[in-house]
This record gives sequence, C-alpha cells and structure tokens, in this order.
Amino acid sequence: MLYYKLPPMAIASSFTPSAPQAGSCSLAVISPPSIPGGQILDLSAIPVLNYHQDDRSEIDFCNVTVTYTHPGRNDSIHVTVWLPLENWNHRLQGSGGSGYAARSEDAVLAAAVAQSYTVAATDGGHEVNGFSSETWSLDASRNLNIALLEDFAYLALNDAAIIGKQVTTSFYGQAPRFSYWNGCSTGGRQGLMLAQRYPSAYNGILAVAPGVNWPSFVVSQFWPQFVMNRLNTWPSSCITDATTAAAIKECDEIDGVLDSVISLPELCEFDPFVLVNTTVDCNGETVIVSENDVLVVQSTWTGMVSSDGLLLWYGLEKGTPLSMGESSLVHTMCSALNCTGAPFPIATDWISRLVLHNPSANLTALDHAGLDAIFARSKEDFDDIMGTANPDLMAFKNAGGKMITWHGLSDQLIPPRGTEQYYKQVEDKDPLVSDFYRLFGAPGVHHCGGGVGPVPIDPLQYVVDWVENGIAPDTLEAVSASGWRRKLCPYPLVSVYKGGDIKDAGSYECEDGFDISSQITFKS
Repeated sequence: MLYYKLPPMAIASSFTPSAPQAGSCSLAVISPPSIPGGQILDLSAIPVLNYHQDDRSEIDFCNVTVTYTHPGRNDSIHVTVWLPLENWNHRLQGSGGSGYAARSEDAVLAAAVAQSYTVAATDGGHEVNGFSSETWSLDASRNLNIALLEDFAYLALNDAAIIGKQVTTSFYGQAPRFSYWNGCSTGGRQGLMLAQRYPSAYNGILAVAPGVNWPSFVVSQFWPQFVMNRLNTWPSSCITDATTAAAIKECDEIDGVLDSVISLPELCEFDPFVLVNTTVDCNGETVIVSENDVLVVQSTWTGMVSSDGLLLWYGLEKGTPLSMGESSLVHTMCSALNCTGAPFPIATDWISRLVLHNPSANLTALDHAGLDAIFARSKEDFDDIMGTANPDLMAFKNAGGKMITWHGLSDQLIPPRGTEQYYKQVEDKDPLVSDFYRLFGAPGVHHCGGGVGPVPIDPLQYVVDWVENGIAPDTLEAVSASGWRRKLCPYPLVSVYKGGDIKDAGSYECEDGFDISSQITFKS
C-alpha cells in the first residue's frame, strides 16, 4: 500500500491539559454530531488502553466511530475520532489518506494521539484500499457511482472536520482551540481541496506531495508503460537504475557539492542517449543498453505528450528512481532477461474503471490517439470533482488559514512540477501568496519520504507555529537517512553549498536556482 509514516513531533503547548478518565469514553458523554445533509446510522465509543504506538510507547485514548449517510445518495461513511485520555493539547488533527484510501492506517492515527492531538479520519464511504476502486467506483451496470466519488473527492472531508470538532467538544467539554490537516499524496490533495472548498474547516494545512490535477497526472502515470508497449521494449531495472545513476553522476555538483542528489533537476542537461550500446551488469549477465531502452527513460523524464507532440503532463525529474517495485512507473517484471510491463495499479484502475467504465479493458493495445482520448475524457469528466486545481485561495487566506506544501524532487509517482505549476497559479492570483502559503522542494526525496535526500523534520509543527505564533517558515529543517542536514528553501529558492561541512545545514544558503546556472560547468 502507499501508506506513509510521518516523523514524531515534539509538541510544545502552553495549554492546560484535560484528563478525562476511561469511564468518560461512553455515549453518555458523547452527543451524536450534527452533520449538514447527513443522518447518523451508528455511534460507538470504546476506551483503548495501553495501545502500543510504534513499539516505543503506550497510549490511552477514546475510540469514537461515527457512521452516517447522506439520504438519497446511498452512501455509508465511517469517521474515526481518537481522543487522548490525558494531556490533550487542545488541538484537532485531520489525517489524510493515500491512493484511493481516504484515511491512513491506524499507526498514523496513533502517532497523532502520541503527540497529544485528537485525530479524525474518514473512510470516504468505501473500504480502505489504496490501489483499487473495484468495490465502489462502478455499479453492477458499470455506471459511475458519482455519489461515492464526490464523497471521496471532497464531501466527506468537510464532514469529518465537523464531526471531529463536535465529538471533541462533547468529550472534553470544550472545543479544540486550533484544527490542523496533515496529509501526503491523496492526503495532500485532500488538504488542498479543504483550502479550496472548505476554507474554514482547518486553521492550518500540511499538504505534502499533493495529488493536484488528479485527472491529468493519474492518466500520465500510465505513459511510461504505454511507451514501452509501443516500442515493444521493457527495460529491466538494471538498465533504468544505471541510467538514473548516470544522470546523478553528471548533475550531482550543480549545487556545488557531491552528495548523490540532483538539487536542481531543471538545470540537468544529461543526455541519456550517450548510454546507447554501453553495457550494464544485470545479476551477472551483461546487457547492452538499446536506443529503445533510452527512449523509455527519456519519455518518462519528458512527460506525457499527445500524438501531435504537445506536452500533456509533466514527467519525473532526472535522478528519480524509475523502478521501485509496484510503487513506480517504469516497473517491469523479468524472468532472466525477458521482461514485461507492470503498470502502476492506480493508473490502470482509473483509466479502465472510471474513465472507460470497463474493468477488463486491454490497455496494452492502446494507440496514441486512444490514449489522447482517454486523457481528454478524464479531464472533461473529472476535473470539477477531483482536479483540486482551483488557484483562488482568497477565502482560506481571509479566514486566517496557513498552509505548507513540501514535495520530494525525486518523487517517483507524482511529478513535482505539477505542484510547482499549481503554486505559480496561486501566486498569479495573489502575488502575496507567501503570506499564507509556502512551497518547499526536497531534493533527493521520494514520494512522501525516503530517498537519499533530507526529509523535513516535524513539518506540521511549522504550520502550528505559523498559525499560533505568527512565525512564517523561511526554511524547513531536514535530515537525510545518513544524518546530514539541510534547510529546505521556499520556492523558487534552492539550497546552494557555500563552504564548510557538507553535512551541516549551515554550509548552505537559499538562492535563486536560475541565478547560479551561469556558474555551472557540466561534465562531458
């Protein structure tokens, strides 16, 4: 699954903690919430004691589950609210999902409770399956279940915020003083959707690697597999890994330091065709890199193009892993050196079920005109529901909301340039966007975390400090798996090495990336 795990946060609070006892976790204390347009079907409250959180600590909380429907929509939605039995920090956290899953796994909710938050999550009206919409997207006649899609896309998100606040107020006898959204991938898209459609739902939003422009980028995730099918070429991971390594070697020093990370991928001019006819060791076998192998990689970097050569959506950045098993776009399955394509499941599910309404569609037989038609239909049918691309955030700004997005520049699933495009569109609407919304790139970081690069530390705490203390983040502290640190810079600035210990964040400064391009000499 595409579940992600956020790092633990040290939450400093000046609030007086509330400490209900386990006996307070009952329906005698918790009133049924009132949901606009909704009807409660079931309400439960169960005390959970000594819950093991991440094998490091035990937490006690009240587990409240609200099941409700929107009469006439034939839906059934479950909202989970976990409330700490002690040391509540007077904050509510909404927790996002991944893929088709509207909520995270329980471990993520437990991490929020361990940080003293009340946490709320919704299943969006369907089972928690991140890779497939099989059980809910189409009815028996293969008609789109539009109500459940709308629940997943936006409606259930606001409902969960309302329910979380009301349940919290019932349990503690006081409303949360502040509410925050925390999510990556689908959770990032949910955060942007909340800012766009429900600007008062949360005071602050952390929207990481967001699935913005979903109808476009999800279709584009099939593009590398389409190219392989058309070329009748499916490179092994040995070849794609070697190409990625060659790009990193060529462009590693753009920021002035060798660290196995391409910090400025837009300035990387590496030509993968220099690898044609070179050899790669693949599990003891010598493999010759073909021109078609390189075409697959180049097409993945370029992005999806139409049959008449127009760019339809962005590609992955150079230096991004192309083959990481099921959660990657150039995934192939190989027996010895004979490989076949293994498409990213969400892309094929979206195209076959939601766009074509045909779960058994043979996508390997698509021609370019057919893929163009799928892309156009996906946008036409779903941009208004799932696009999450409205750049007008003035209502969120006027409500006092603050939002942070960070996106790994080696994201292997969602091209970071799509997030950059959205941020620039928001800036076009409001040149003072940085007063309430800031975007940070994380070089060398994969989807929602991982990779060689430094990952932000406690990113939600930056949102909290901005909302509650007026401290706008000029940088985000980040650390890599190997322990070296950076301060991630707000877009469009990038971190540039200035001298000293390359593992020390103080050795870098934020500069305009394009201003240093004249200083770069690429290796031949």
